[in-house]
Amino acid sequence: MAELDRTRWIELLSRLGGRDPDLRQLAELQGAYSEAHRYYHNVTHLRGCLKLCDALREHFGQPDEAELALWYHDAVYRTRSDHNEADSADWARRFCESSGIGAEAGARVAELILNTAHGDQSLEGDAALVCDIDLAILGFPAAAYDDFEQRIRREYHWVEEDQFIEARLAILRGFLSRAQIYRSAALRPVLEDSARANLRRWVERWSQRAATAPPLRQAI
Repeated sequence: MAELDRTRWIELLSRLGGRDPDLRQLAELQGAYSEAHRYYHNVTHLRGCLKLCDALREHFGQPDEAELALWYHDAVYRTRSDHNEADSADWARRFCESSGIGAEAGARVAELILNTAHGDQSLEGDAALVCDIDLAILGFPAAAYDDFEQRIRREYHWVEEDQFIEARLAILRGFLSRAQIYRSAALRPVLEDSARANLRRWVERWSQRAATAPPLRQAI
């Protein structure tokens, strides 16, 4: 099982002014990201986000707060819930207040997490970068993106095939309809074109599956 980086966590809290390295909180995050139903939104995803955060650190206004937001952005992930971002943001806010990082920083971190619902296309600065990091998989090489789609389907294994395809197509087409998928100047030139190619390929693939999927059985 992949592990979160203990040293990284301690150093981040120290930079943010936390009273002590709260390893109990790290253990809770490890447990959350290791939940059995997480086939994509897991420790591997978080570690990938943090690696990108390192690569883009010079582009952030408040890099440590942005990093903490990434630590918590999928801390709560339930596939039957529509308020995971709000619950994750609340968890981060409460931790900042209880650990000595402070309420003001906690509010900023929480706002960054709320933005990872990806509904606001006009984000700038740190908010844009955090969201782009979360969406970076869309622009990864085809094999990585294909694996991502398969993992998302496994996370929603309880959804009937035709219903899942309908919902998934709406999401993918929604991204394709945007003037720009990536909001930051740091990632847009690198990932935009490949993301659109991946999305178009899977819109076609899901559409083909929809055409051949058996109709949903009706209860008698």
